[in-house]
Amino acid sequence: MNTPEKRKLPRFSRFERRVTLGLKIVVLIAISAIVLYGALDFIGRVRSVAIILIGAVFFTYVIYPFVRRLHARLPLIWSILIVYLAIAVIVGFGLAVVVPAIASDSQSLVKATPGFVQNAQASLADPDNPLIARLPSSLRVYIAALPAQLVTLAQQYGGQAASRVLSLVLSTVSVLATLVVIPVLSVYLIMEAPALVEGFIAFFPPRARPKALAVMKDLDGVLGGFIRGQLLVGATIGTAITIALLILHVKYAVLIGVAAGLLDVIPYVGAVVAFVPATAIAFFSDGWQHALLVAVIFALIFQAEGHFIAPRIVSESVGLSPLFVIIAILIGGELGGIGGMFLAVPIAAILRVLMLHVRPKYRA
Repeated sequence: MNTPEKRKLPRFSRFERRVTLGLKIVVLIAISAIVLYGALDFIGRVRSVAIILIGAVFFTYVIYPFVRRLHARLPLIWSILIVYLAIAVIVGFGLAVVVPAIASDSQSLVKATPGFVQNAQASLADPDNPLIARLPSSLRVYIAALPAQLVTLAQQYGGQAASRVLSLVLSTVSVLATLVVIPVLSVYLIMEAPALVEGFIAFFPPRARPKALAVMKDLDGVLGGFIRGQLLVGATIGTAITIALLILHVKYAVLIGVAAGLLDVIPYVGAVVAFVPATAIAFFSDGWQHALLVAVIFALIFQAEGHFIAPRIVSESVGLSPLFVIIAILIGGELGGIGGMFLAVPIAAILRVLMLHVRPKYRA
């Protein structure tokens, strides 16, 4: 008997494979844009709930490695309680030591601001100042008026922002969300994580479940690496700036360092924002030599963060180069302000993971 010939699968040309890949990428981008628009619209309608849920997810990613290590020897609930107790101790230390120093620096800075403005105006209006001596007189007058204008803008917009933030922080809902709801939700997320994963995987057909699990594993690694890594980077940069300014005897060192650490939760933002007030305070307090020394120290911190700290801690975990991180931050800031800047990098990392899993793999 003649054996039936095997059916040959059609072989696509190189051009057809490229067109197929391009179409898949376009479709993925379009679907991602539609999903993102719908998600943002839904989040805008339930903003308070979304903030609580996002905070709970981030908080869970921060504490989960410690809970997992303790859970290897202790029951899960005891592991969570021990981690929460350690967090309470750290928060208590911050309230007892760091907060009074920040409050003292803030009060001193508010009282000293008029003096700084007068010194800045006098220095910039001085015709013997080598920095602006060769500039036209009209430009020197404009530069001399800049400090007062900056203070006016800061008081106008900073006061509005501070009042909004203060009202949000002091509101009952915000306090309950921060102190009660987020930790409680985090406990449930940790305890019910296996059931949540199993329920989500059940939506996929059996053949697709290994792929779905692989995607979820990569997304989990990316989000956890970014959140924990960025907090570590912020703490490192804030501590380094505080210690450096204390050694250089720059006023308000604790306030500037803590602000830099908090703002550095958005990659590369904290040290850049802290550079301006630290250098200006050093310049108008002790002269340009001291300001130059402070600028050199900040340049070293910039280099350390950009080439050693952030790439080793964050960039390796999210798989994005510093260039793409900066581009993502700029796009996030344009679309969503400060919140968009913070969410830009993890969203970009998630899209990268999805692209890697969707992209076809050709054999050589």
